[in-house]
Amino acid sequence: MEYFAGFRRNIIPVLILAIIFSCSRQQNLDVFYYPADFEPSASTCFIWTTDFYEIIPQVAGIISQKDRVTLYADESEDMNLIHQVLEKHEGNLNNITIVTVKNKPQNAWIRDFGPVYLGNRKGEKKIISFNYFGKSISFNEQLAGKLNVPHDYNALNSSGGSRETNGKGTLILCEQHELSVNKSRSLTEIEKAYFEALNIKKVIWLKKGIPQDDSELEGPLFDQIYPNGVNGHVDEFCRFVDGKTVLISSVTESEAKKHPIFAEAKNRLDENYEILVNSSDQDGNKFNIIKVPFAPLLVFERPEGETLKYMTLVTSYMNFIVTNSMVIMPSYVSSVNKSDRKRVAAIEDQVKNILSNAFPLKEIIRLPAGDLNRFSGGFHCISINEPLFK
Repeated sequence: MEYFAGFRRNIIPVLILAIIFSCSRQQNLDVFYYPADFEPSASTCFIWTTDFYEIIPQVAGIISQKDRVTLYADESEDMNLIHQVLEKHEGNLNNITIVTVKNKPQNAWIRDFGPVYLGNRKGEKKIISFNYFGKSISFNEQLAGKLNVPHDYNALNSSGGSRETNGKGTLILCEQHELSVNKSRSLTEIEKAYFEALNIKKVIWLKKGIPQDDSELEGPLFDQIYPNGVNGHVDEFCRFVDGKTVLISSVTESEAKKHPIFAEAKNRLDENYEILVNSSDQDGNKFNIIKVPFAPLLVFERPEGETLKYMTLVTSYMNFIVTNSMVIMPSYVSSVNKSDRKRVAAIEDQVKNILSNAFPLKEIIRLPAGDLNRFSGGFHCISINEPLFK
């Protein structure tokens, strides 16, 4: 009898712990989280347009060879014409879904204004909409209705390219951008809004983005060369490639001596690197930080009345797309002078090797990005992943 009494005394705490663990596990399955780009996706999504020299049909065609693609087109558009353009770019129509919407956004930068997906381990998902430069976007509510998922609205001004997450609860933001689009809020208030909206656990604040991505309204970067960006999007210089590994753009000492814009970029990126080195993730673990070569500085002439204005392209090797099977990597070999092409090609070989090591099971595809960068964005900016929560 004493044996059985002792058994009962020992088994009760075990049963209590088992019940607690079971409830905790169920609760974790229910909790919604903000996924990372590198997680499995149901589809890579684009706003349909033949603008930007048909770069969206071209990228969609490449991705559709192996992975699912979704194109958002207006109800009034000619589907036969869309199919013809996709076939010209060797799109696999079996892997492409065209979703028609009312009043399709004329803005192709879906990464910035598009749906923010949250999901849980039970496969449930919902869509969050932030303000986009002071405006709410009805497009996201339409998508939520088509997917039959809940839709929540948050009044914070936020763009997808300004946020980088590891999918585990850590969010990287840039002070320069967040304060410029949320002028009435402090960093603490902005951080609190992200905690509430995205159910994250930690924010890491970097300082400034690359100079090319500064706002033209801030004035020239050097002499009469103006920036052509949106004031510090994180996806132009810093990306998670797994839960603990961060890639960050880097400028060498020799590059910094070549041009004042490179020197300014080095100062900013070195500061951001030190912040990351001294930071930890949501669980208190240090990051594995890998430096990536800086993209070439490219300048174009933009007519303004009878004068010309000199603008930087928002060039970056970090503005890449990640799908289930491939990485679309920006390339600038065809954009630089012939005398520089061999040197830039060698740099891009280094970048490709870094991405190959980061994504060993994915094909790295280099694609010219200069034409798209001229319009202030890149490959990552024109795409958004619909996550596959499971």
